[in-house]
Amino acid sequence: MTIRSFGSILAGLLAVTALLPGDSATGFIPLAGAAAPPILIAHVAPTTGRFALHAEADRRGAEMAVEEFNGKGGVLGREIVLVSRDPTLDAKRAAEVAEELISRTHVGFLVGAISSGVAASMSAVAQRHGVLFINTNSSAPTESVENAHRTKFVFDANGANFGRALIRYALSGQAGKRVLLLTEDNVWGHSNATAARQYVAEYGGTVVGEVMAPETLPDPGRTLRQVAAVPADVVVTNISGDNQIKLFAQIDPKVLDRQAWVVGEVDWEELYPAPGTPRPLFGTTWAWNLATPGTAEFVARYRRRYGHTKLDYPGDVTHAAYLATKALLEAIARAGSTNNHAVIEQLEGYRRSARDGMQDDDAYMDPVSHHVQQSIYIARWNPRARRPELGMEILAHVAPDQVRYEPERGTRLEPLSETPHYAP
Repeated sequence: MTIRSFGSILAGLLAVTALLPGDSATGFIPLAGAAAPPILIAHVAPTTGRFALHAEADRRGAEMAVEEFNGKGGVLGREIVLVSRDPTLDAKRAAEVAEELISRTHVGFLVGAISSGVAASMSAVAQRHGVLFINTNSSAPTESVENAHRTKFVFDANGANFGRALIRYALSGQAGKRVLLLTEDNVWGHSNATAARQYVAEYGGTVVGEVMAPETLPDPGRTLRQVAAVPADVVVTNISGDNQIKLFAQIDPKVLDRQAWVVGEVDWEELYPAPGTPRPLFGTTWAWNLATPGTAEFVARYRRRYGHTKLDYPGDVTHAAYLATKALLEAIARAGSTNNHAVIEQLEGYRRSARDGMQDDDAYMDPVSHHVQQSIYIARWNPRARRPELGMEILAHVAPDQVRYEPERGTRLEPLSETPHYAP
């Protein structure tokens, strides 16, 4: 196996934006003894385009976990240095960025993604090198089935988990069972729509049509007219990022009153910046106003650090990135090594108490699919809330075993014995 030298790490740091060792932002408190080379983690998320705000929220979560560990002396006596790189939303370019970070910058671990297409592309490169890829916040079901890898671990709930909970909830309250799918034309949208078809049938509905929305959604009004042309009782929507804001800013609220719309997942970063925009039922994994143990403390810590910014309250993206990065660092500590095989074994046995996850249920890593099984919340948005941060209302909680994505039971990962050794 190759052990990267401190000199090569420092050389690579010149190529990216980093929190410099000793910077107060890292919070690193060195332990007594000889200085050891830092552990270099690359945060990769598209900082431009429709996921720019998500990328910032995700980075903050990773940053909070890194600061927490650096404040205790790092991991294995080594400072953790977080660097940021924009992989763009182009899958080919994302693969090139992953290769550069591993081969030139010599990062130890990759964390982030946001876009499922980016996650699939970058994690394939990481697998070839044996570098762990921690997928914090991209929710295509394919991430834990077709695009799963031995070195990839997926921490967000996927669209199929949300879809199962929401479609059951919506159909149970409807006399009519006609379902229209509104699907973003990309890997994420198609994989979520495939899962939705199964759940519609399972809960007694009938898919009567599907409207495909262009990935850039240049004309949301046209998309809404296409939806209106198909008689349906329920509209199952898989539209991501800022496209949600564009779409629902143009919808007549009366449509949402007479027709049951659900959106597989809506992130805080799509809600909080546009508080007056009406929204249908949606799913999430966490909210800042949950009455769960640990939530108030986490929110207070976040607001001390970021309360002066546009995202002055944390959302599910920050929450997931924090827990994912923390899980990685804990796994390294338990392994007593950065050896990828040892860390993989630790992550495959990952367990998280409800308190540690700030949720209602314990969570665990499925060792077959490398996907965290966790609580799901059904929520709605009040566009007339007296303050924007009070807009989210939690309606129901669903336990992990009730939203399991069954195809994950058949996921096939590369054998550990055939995964290259890597010890940053």
